[in-house]
Amino acid sequence: MTVSKDNFEELFSYLYETAMHKYGDCPEIDTIVQDSMLAYLENRKKGVNTEHPKGYLSAVLQRKYNDYLRSKYKNSVVTYGIPETLTVNETPEDPSDEYEAVRREIGRLVKIYREVTVRHYVHGHSVDKIAKDLGIPRGTVLSRLSKAREQVKEGLNMEKYAGISYEPKHVGIGIWGSSGLGGEPFTLLHSQIEGNILILAYENPISLRGIADTMGMPCAYVEPLVDKLVKGELLGKTASGLVYTRAFMRHYENAFGNINAQEELADKYAVNVWNTVWKHTETLTSSPSFLSMSEKQKATLFLFVLNQAISEVIRKVKSSFLSNDHSKIEPPERPNAGRWLATLTIMDEQTKSRSSKYDGSGPVQVGYQDEEGKQNCVMYDCQSVFGDAHWAYNRFKYQFSLLSILRFYASLLPSGIKTDNPFLHELVPEFEKLHILNRDENGNIRLDIPALTYNESHYWNTAIKEIQNELFSLLKEELSAIVRYSVNRVPKHVDGREHYFYEGALSAYTMAQMLSIVEKGLMPYPVKVGQTPIIFLVYKPQEV
Repeated sequence: MTVSKDNFEELFSYLYETAMHKYGDCPEIDTIVQDSMLAYLENRKKGVNTEHPKGYLSAVLQRKYNDYLRSKYKNSVVTYGIPETLTVNETPEDPSDEYEAVRREIGRLVKIYREVTVRHYVHGHSVDKIAKDLGIPRGTVLSRLSKAREQVKEGLNMEKYAGISYEPKHVGIGIWGSSGLGGEPFTLLHSQIEGNILILAYENPISLRGIADTMGMPCAYVEPLVDKLVKGELLGKTASGLVYTRAFMRHYENAFGNINAQEELADKYAVNVWNTVWKHTETLTSSPSFLSMSEKQKATLFLFVLNQAISEVIRKVKSSFLSNDHSKIEPPERPNAGRWLATLTIMDEQTKSRSSKYDGSGPVQVGYQDEEGKQNCVMYDCQSVFGDAHWAYNRFKYQFSLLSILRFYASLLPSGIKTDNPFLHELVPEFEKLHILNRDENGNIRLDIPALTYNESHYWNTAIKEIQNELFSLLKEELSAIVRYSVNRVPKHVDGREHYFYEGALSAYTMAQMLSIVEKGLMPYPVKVGQTPIIFLVYKPQEV
């Protein structure tokens, strides 16, 4: 059988253009093209009728290019192209982007497909040996190899990287409840990778392959991270292997609700709120313990009272919108003795470097018990715009637990409690910078935060409850109006879903009300914003 001149020229032109596009940097490009065309002509002379000559020439061209690479590097390379074959051998020196792409796609395979593919195509193990080694039927091995080939081919033809692969988000975490013995769930987020996995699995359950594809990472590296998050209960897993985020997630810019509405309300009621607080606490300011405090300590105590009272009002207002009072339900038990529900806040590079005056945390409550199991001291530690507290401790030269820090503070009181770590004394200058400690005229270290005995604190707690009840009646209608228009969409798979329907609706109000009172000069004690950390201690005096 002869080949017409026109057909020959068309096929040669197609072959040369294909070769230049795929292997244009190869110095032997002309030889490879000629050898490929000669192979096609030899078949025609033998009477072989090729139904799809261009497809045939493409396959021959790739084989000829592979032959060239073998002779140049004297090593086997990845070959991929004929639908039924997938051959992979390690060739670190291989310059071909196509071969690198195949290896990359194998890395994207989930474990059950990846392990059979690597064993068969990389290490050359037979199907029977793989079945024996993995303890699975021979047909399962064949099925997984077939599925792996399909996924590799699909991956080579699709670019699935999303913005999250080259512009990852930063995820912060906060909890309602108490963390585990190992600091869970905070310690589950070691890097941006875990946080971005949680972002991807939030709206809808997603496969491990989907996570790897979107993040541009091999499944081999994604799988142990996902397993850790599932074990730590920030992720859940469906029967089919899809994973979903169990924590509530929000963007930083939506974390504080309608700030303007809350600030306007705080300004409107500043005088009324302060008058209510003063009415129920004025008699307590004549007690010896209060009179012995510095002006800063007195101001701090009143900031604590305001924080506790207003926060409880907000809790009651939000609870009125729920079918049951979630705030009275204990957070679920977690691994390693934790009890928590987690909130994840998404921040990009811009919001991560920008903080709001309404950012805060706490009060974190930490208690110390004696050998008989009796509570000897409690600390309420609030991170707020009024001053750095427990967030700042993580920046210290040495890291200590909040319990160790509580014992250090308590050792400066007539409590009989001793510090459990002498290295804390080296950080006295740091605590002074935070306006938590200072020195008297003799240079002795002393607390610059308020501390009351249990008996004394009882009267303040009673006053706080009376303030809460009165402020709730005063503010509930207008606070409810703000909440009513601040409903979150929460996926059904989020733990404690109902608890988050109105999360963030009034997140700015407590600080806004406190700032308004301070800025109007209503409080008779001086407050320096940024230098008055809200930390309050209650202790049992040492028996003489």
